[in-house]
Amino acid sequence: MGIRHHLLDGAHKNTPWAYLTPVEMYASLKKKDKQFNNLKLRSLNNAATIGVQNRHFDGWKRLAMAIGKEDIPRIRSLMATQTRAGASLFLIIEKIDKAVTRNYSPRGYNRTDFECAFLIYKLGGRSAANIAHKALGIPSIDATKCHITANPLQASSGFPLAEELAANLNHCYQVLPLPSLVEETLPILPMSIQIDEIKVQECLRWDPQTNHILGVCREHGGACTLEFHSIVQVDAVADCLRKNIVHFSSEVSYSSI
Repeated sequence: MGIRHHLLDGAHKNTPWAYLTPVEMYASLKKKDKQFNNLKLRSLNNAATIGVQNRHFDGWKRLAMAIGKEDIPRIRSLMATQTRAGASLFLIIEKIDKAVTRNYSPRGYNRTDFECAFLIYKLGGRSAANIAHKALGIPSIDATKCHITANPLQASSGFPLAEELAANLNHCYQVLPLPSLVEETLPILPMSIQIDEIKVQECLRWDPQTNHILGVCREHGGACTLEFHSIVQVDAVADCLRKNIVHFSSEVSYSSI
């Protein structure tokens, strides 16, 4: 049986060379050469894989050092934008290097970013908003105006009229729908708004919305014409100020609704 298996299946792999035929020796040598080539290729592939992994490890270390050492504005938005775009680690590092030198500004602003830019614009003007856009990475004032619109309050040159108060309340508070028949029996709750001792700059200014001259005290504002038509009205208001007929408004007086 051993001779029969030897003839059908060939010699055992552990058979000594002295008991093998030349054909079997050549076949065994070719098999060993194939195994050696496979092991060499596998070792080369493993070396290449380890090299790529080491390169990525170095890249992650560079990323951690760049984030830890540099003050990069909006780094969260930068990472989120590049991740959504499917960018590689080294492309993200390149974008971070550009963000450090202020050559790249990540996008993907949210509502809070636009509100912050709008607040800086209203408090400090366009120059402060442009500086904040360059230094802090917040949206530009042009992009902010496209996302946030503000309804300005209507200023009163004299004593506030009912129409002006109603317009300002509609700007500040949402108009509720009319109650249904079932809710007509519910009591109407009052609302109170109190404002006091708000300092204003003592100067005259022109309101283009109402075409009135603002900045005159409410008590004596009716002593002169505050509607602007020409320089004559401005000279008349200035003459009244010099004669103490009217005075500059210094603060917002107490009011309740």
